[in-house]
Amino acid sequence: MKSRLAQRGGFVSTVGLALLGLAACATSPMTRFYVLTPVAVNSVHRSWLSPASGGMTIGIRVVELPQELDRPQIVTRTGANTVHLAEFDRWSAPLRDSVRQVIGDNLTILLPADRVERYPWTPGTALDREVIIEVTRFDGELGGQCTLNARWKVLTRTAPPSALYGHSMLSEAAGRDYAALVATQSRLLGALSAEIARAIRTGAQTAGPSAGSIDTRLQ
Repeated sequence: MKSRLAQRGGFVSTVGLALLGLAACATSPMTRFYVLTPVAVNSVHRSWLSPASGGMTIGIRVVELPQELDRPQIVTRTGANTVHLAEFDRWSAPLRDSVRQVIGDNLTILLPADRVERYPWTPGTALDREVIIEVTRFDGELGGQCTLNARWKVLTRTAPPSALYGHSMLSEAAGRDYAALVATQSRLLGALSAEIARAIRTGAQTAGPSAGSIDTRLQ
């Protein structure tokens, strides 16, 4: 009798644990995945660019991100020295790859007469310009501001070789949810791409309106 009761008790316990597990699965939030996207070229960005001469091949070699951002979870600011990792709001692809892809797509839109390549490019490709970008901040606070800070350089591979250095600091209201935040981040990448395109096309003259601020110099 005791053996049967023990078996029955064990069966009930097992069923109870299984039901608890199913209940936990039923109440767990669904994970949402987000993508960065190229943005339409607006009249402000277009006004920065001189008429295209065309025919250049531009290579995007490196896009560096802070280590704390290069993870599946979307990172948001919660204070001056604190961040939040969104377990159920994630990037659909590695953020470093997505940023490089979107900047390349934006430059293709902004410089339609030129050819834009992303590293690794086909062996033997002759580059006229090479772009290297170091993103130092790319996050936001839900309901607050979204910020993109980046240092970048454009290397001239044709004679005479030269290098142009820039520092872009861009910000915009982030919106109150992750979808709005990611849309804002896409727009900030569009503004960064426009500044780099202007540098490629015009030698980074600072005349004209800017979505943020830019500090460029020739070395």
